[in-house]
Amino acid sequence: MSHKLSKKNKTEMEYTELIREVIEYLLAAVLVILCVVVPLYARDGYHQIGNAKFEAYRRIMIGGFGVLLMLTAAYFICRVTGRRLSRGGDAVRPLHSGNAVQLSHRGNAVQPSHGGNAIQGVQPHKVFPEGVSGTDLFVFAYLLLAGASVVSGGFYEDALLGAFGWNMGFLTQVSFVLLYLYLSRFGKYYRAMLWSLCLAATVVFGIGILHRLMIDPVGFYDGLTNDQKAQFLSTLGQATWYGAFLAVTLPVGMGIFLYTAQTKRRVIAGIYMLTGFCTLVTQNSDSAYFALAGMLIVFFMVSCEKRELLCRFTAMLTMFFAAGKIMYLLTRIRSNPALEPDFITQLMWTSGLTWGLLLLCLAATFMLHGSGAKGVKTDAGTSGRPPVFSPVVICRLRRGVVAAVFLLIGTVVLLICLQSRGVLPAGIAEKMAAVSYLNWSDDWGNGRGRIWKFAWSVFAREDMRHRLFGVGPDCFNSYVMAYHGEEASLFWGEKMLTNAHNEWFTILINGGIFGAAAYAGIYVTEVVRFLRGRGKDLCLLTGIGAAVVSYMCYNFFCYQQVLCTPFIFILLGIGEYILRQKEA
Repeated sequence: MSHKLSKKNKTEMEYTELIREVIEYLLAAVLVILCVVVPLYARDGYHQIGNAKFEAYRRIMIGGFGVLLMLTAAYFICRVTGRRLSRGGDAVRPLHSGNAVQLSHRGNAVQPSHGGNAIQGVQPHKVFPEGVSGTDLFVFAYLLLAGASVVSGGFYEDALLGAFGWNMGFLTQVSFVLLYLYLSRFGKYYRAMLWSLCLAATVVFGIGILHRLMIDPVGFYDGLTNDQKAQFLSTLGQATWYGAFLAVTLPVGMGIFLYTAQTKRRVIAGIYMLTGFCTLVTQNSDSAYFALAGMLIVFFMVSCEKRELLCRFTAMLTMFFAAGKIMYLLTRIRSNPALEPDFITQLMWTSGLTWGLLLLCLAATFMLHGSGAKGVKTDAGTSGRPPVFSPVVICRLRRGVVAAVFLLIGTVVLLICLQSRGVLPAGIAEKMAAVSYLNWSDDWGNGRGRIWKFAWSVFAREDMRHRLFGVGPDCFNSYVMAYHGEEASLFWGEKMLTNAHNEWFTILINGGIFGAAAYAGIYVTEVVRFLRGRGKDLCLLTGIGAAVVSYMCYNFFCYQQVLCTPFIFILLGIGEYILRQKEA
């Protein structure tokens, strides 16, 4: 009887491993397709391009994850069955021969018992062998609370499918959770996914650069006016959506450039990074520069540990400022006359300040390189030459950077408030008037001033149920039209206001206080986990951590959409998988 149970147990484990391998391969195939098709696919040029891309995303998710969910059900059934069999008294027995060691199905040796005999069969294992992280809890909480917001809002059809053109309803939120959970558990072939994403991004960035030079290799600009060409880029469409994709994908290449020990990888990553910089300084969305600031802070706080890393960091900054000047010269030769550079883009192109920063970064790079910053290996952690600063100074420097960032943000907010009330001295007020972002009005931030004021008034007038649990995923417009329709019509006429143009504010209204807290918890905990565990894969964990910060900064002025949010959840899942594999 015990022999039969042991054979059955072994068979269950073999089936479990086979199903797991199939899931890993299929997941990789599905996400490689997703990472290539969604950025590059368009049905009819820029006409309804957002809907076309979401339809491609939806079909890939339904087709691929429909099969994956069935395989996963079989996988867990086999795991649970194997666990029960392994608990049976006859399922584990001593070997008849000496102290031989029997291998488990995972290839790990099972230690012999104290009696000198080895244990036959496989070790009992948990259904969730890697455990549940704090981020996992926030993900599960967010999924549960997103469902609760559907019921709380009562706009069931809109909440399930999402607003037209945005499609960020409950089913889409479920897809984001699935991306994270599957990749964090079955993301064995994550490198194939990252290569596919970065290759697709390189094509997107290259076309975006050519479009700003009025060269259209894909025929998307056929029939468009110069004004329309200024608003649309590459295969992604609206410049704001383009900037969101850039903010998520660029930090991955930057992380590899900064921290890889392999020269070939660094050269490839450098080309990718420089392409990203060239399109960043011409995409003409100021939000992208706030994203860049976020990722640079992360990279600096890691790179200040060693001379070589700091040398690469300053070299990266040199490339960025040089990209601004080079692209300005190219746009002077061949440009769109209807393109009006935003404030920061104009600074990057022509300001003496950025010329000074370029020279400063170049000098710092040569100084660090000449002071012996060679030979540091970084893929498996940094070693070799002494750091630029002592550990105590590094710790204080990091805290100082964080404090300086918050102090700067607080100072700017205070100045904007004082300027709007007209209480600043005339000289300071006059200088601030020349910078549009320091003058609060309804037109602030391309109309975000009016939108944010209106959104706050909507939240302030909600009842307690809607404040706590929200009005439903992507139901901002449905709720506004139901309860504040007349006021919204006075502001925007026939146009739809589908979100607050601030993802965190939008989630607060759509998901309520509880949902927003859970959603923010996903990002905050992962940034902490990735940066604390970065020594296990310095390139990717730091790069993904920077991408998460970049996404959070960019979407302070923007919103969830199919060209950025699925990809940040893919990166979150990959980072989590790396941590779990190293911890196992």
